[in-house]
Amino acid sequence: MEIVIIGSGNVATALGRKMLAAGHRIVQVYSRNPDHATALAGLLQSNPISSLNALERNAGLTLIAISDNAFPAFLAEFPQTTSFLVHTAGSVSVDMLKGRSARYGVLYPLQSFRKEMETQTEFPLLIDAGNENDLQLLAGIAAGLSNTVIPANDILRMKYHLGGVLVNNFSNHLFALTESWCRREGIDFALLRPLIQETCSRLEYESAENLQTGPAIRNDTETIKKQLGLLRPYPGLSRLYEMLTRSIQDFHADSRKS
Repeated sequence: MEIVIIGSGNVATALGRKMLAAGHRIVQVYSRNPDHATALAGLLQSNPISSLNALERNAGLTLIAISDNAFPAFLAEFPQTTSFLVHTAGSVSVDMLKGRSARYGVLYPLQSFRKEMETQTEFPLLIDAGNENDLQLLAGIAAGLSNTVIPANDILRMKYHLGGVLVNNFSNHLFALTESWCRREGIDFALLRPLIQETCSRLEYESAENLQTGPAIRNDTETIKKQLGLLRPYPGLSRLYEMLTRSIQDFHADSRKS
């Protein structure tokens, strides 16, 4: 299929690579920044454009891979097209594209990408479309990119997006806070990386609820007091420690009741 990619960031790069490897032809890469368009187009053996006036409007599929909050302003200036218009956002309704093409859909990768990574781990694709024929077409395209393809309407997709924020964005923030604390305390955060990897790897074969360890679930008040003492110079981290300790205890108290 001939594909136009709108965007030049992490998602556009990752999906563009996957699509090229699957045998599709990327005919254009659009970015407002000409240098960004040129860089990704070179990677995808494509033609760079930085004006929507130059957009190929008859391509088999046009993939809009831009940030969720950029959609309203971008669509206000996006021209009508006969292409199958598909966006990649988790929290943007499929109907946002209705006024720009008669054929529209969503191809949402449930993964965090970095454009610098030449190969990507396996990731699920959540899909939706304005009609059943286009949904089946999109399912076929998605099957060439991922082993896990799931039809998902706006509500279901937003729930998965929220789940992604909780497990990825929030956990990474906790890593960042810990890394900062380690640096200020003169200890090596790198020594914690095997523990992070082990914690995540266990989720392959067990429920997170059953894997909880630590002083909170043991109700080890002495250890909790000592650790809060170490965090006294860091009030923000101390409050977070107390909040998460209570959350662990409350969650497991409720689960034992049920």
